[in-house]
Amino acid sequence: MGDLKRFDRIELSQVASHPKACCEMVKHSVFAQLMHYGDTGTALAAVPGLFRWGPVQWPAHWCDLVDHGDLVGDCGVHADVAAALLTRKSVPHTRARAAVLTPPMAPAHWRAVWNEAQVNDAWIGRNTVHHEVLRVGNRWWDPSDARWFSGPGAHTGSGHVLALREDGGQWQLAPETAAPDASPTAHDPDAPSKPHAPEHPHAVSSTHPLPSTHALPQGVLP
Repeated sequence: MGDLKRFDRIELSQVASHPKACCEMVKHSVFAQLMHYGDTGTALAAVPGLFRWGPVQWPAHWCDLVDHGDLVGDCGVHADVAAALLTRKSVPHTRARAAVLTPPMAPAHWRAVWNEAQVNDAWIGRNTVHHEVLRVGNRWWDPSDARWFSGPGAHTGSGHVLALREDGGQWQLAPETAAPDASPTAHDPDAPSKPHAPEHPHAVSSTHPLPSTHALPQGVLP
């Protein structure tokens, strides 16, 4: 897991604002759409749908996320927006990072896309990728895949979670991290039935539907 030291050097993403209308208009539009939902869980699940997945050059401002009329975001944008939403709703949470083992061809594909856009690809490691997530109560939330997952050893739309670290904490390793090439077992309840295609690493599909309000843990979200 040599990638962990590399990932520790990546700052958790925070979308900044210029003191001008260019950023205020974009930020206001995003949160106006999210606050329109009647409950926090539905709003949280709607975050990745507002942004077309793509490279973002960090540090980034809100106005930088607009591309030909569309909003573009990566897992850092999703995590920062989701965290800001939870803060507005007074829901305790912690920012966190994950080391994720992806399908074999995905890292090379993503590196090519990021390099073509001339955007830093430090999040793509040798064997794993850096992915930003949230800790909410006693559960983990993937803001790009709009789903809960159980922790190290679980699966998200990006792949197999080998390690997790809350902001300010230590890495928590999955039991099988010592053998990262091991295939997930068929009885793993977190294993996705169908992996995402590399072109859309965090797309919300029928395989990973948006969670309904009753799927959210009671006492965590209002």
